[in-house]
Amino acid sequence: MSSKPNGSLVERRNRRTTDIDRLATLDMLTLINEEDKHVTDAVSACLPAIARLVDNASATLNRAGRVVIIGAGASGQAAVQTAQGFAPDTRHGVIGLLAGGIHANAQERDAAAANYERGVADLQAINFGHDDMLVALSVSGKTPWTCGALRHAWSLGARTALVCRGHDSEAARLADIVLAPDSGAEVVSGFSEPKARLAQQQILTMLATGLAIRTGRVYSNLRVDVQATSTHWAERQITLVMAATQCSREQAKSALASCDHHCRTAILMVLTGLDAWRARDLLTENNDHLRIAIQEAKTHFADV
Repeated sequence: MSSKPNGSLVERRNRRTTDIDRLATLDMLTLINEEDKHVTDAVSACLPAIARLVDNASATLNRAGRVVIIGAGASGQAAVQTAQGFAPDTRHGVIGLLAGGIHANAQERDAAAANYERGVADLQAINFGHDDMLVALSVSGKTPWTCGALRHAWSLGARTALVCRGHDSEAARLADIVLAPDSGAEVVSGFSEPKARLAQQQILTMLATGLAIRTGRVYSNLRVDVQATSTHWAERQITLVMAATQCSREQAKSALASCDHHCRTAILMVLTGLDAWRARDLLTENNDHLRIAIQEAKTHFADV
C-alpha cells in the first residue's frame, strides 16, 4: 500500500503554504491573513450572481413566498444562524434548515446528511412550494440530503440557488443560480475548509443585508425594523428615529409613544407630519417600505 497522498489531496494542497510549519508565529499568521484576502477577491468575482440571488430572494419575499436556506453540518448551522439573525420579528419568511435538526446530536446530523430522501421529506414537512425559494449551502455540492432537497424544489418549479465550491456536481445542475467562488486551496489541507466557509459566510452576509434593504427594513443606512423588546432596544429605537430625522430626543420619544413604538411609523410621522394612524396606514399600503411611504406622502402633499 502506497504511503503517498492520493491525487485529490495533492491537488488541494496550497503551494504557497508548504513551509508554514517552519515559520515564526507572526509570519505564519501573516500568510494565513493573506490567504483570507484571496477569499474576498473570489467572492467579488461572483457579485453578478450574488445580485441575482438577492433580487430573486427579495422578489420571493415581496410576493409572500419564503426563502429557505438549507445545509448540513457547518453549512446548516450557518443557514440557521442567518435566518435567525435576519430580523427581530418572525414574519419575514426567511427560514433556516439544518440536516437532522438543531436539537440533533452529531451522529444524528451525519446520518441525516447522508439521507437523500430525508432532504425531500424535510422540505415537505414545511410545505415548501412553487412560490418559495431554496438557497442550498454545500461546499462539496455532493451532500445527499442537500441534493434531495434541491431536486424536490426543482421538481416543483421553485427558484433554486446553490453556494458551493465548484460547478461540477449534481447539486449545481439542479440550481438556477450557482455561486462558486474560487477561494483556492486551504492553508492547511484537511482543516475543515475555513476559506470555503469564509466565502460562504460573506455571501450569506450579502444576502441577508441585501434582503433587509430590498424588503424595506433599511432606511438610508439605518436598520429601522428594531422592536422595543427591552430597555436596550427601546433606547435603540429613540436613537434611530433621531438619526433618521435629525429630531430631538423628546420628539423621537413622543412619536414612538404615540405609534406603539413602531420605529418606521415614528420616523414617517416626524418626517411628514402625519399622525400615527395615517402614517401606519401609509406604511401598510407600501409593505412597510419606509422610503416609498415617505415619497408617496410628499407627492400627496405636493398635490394638495
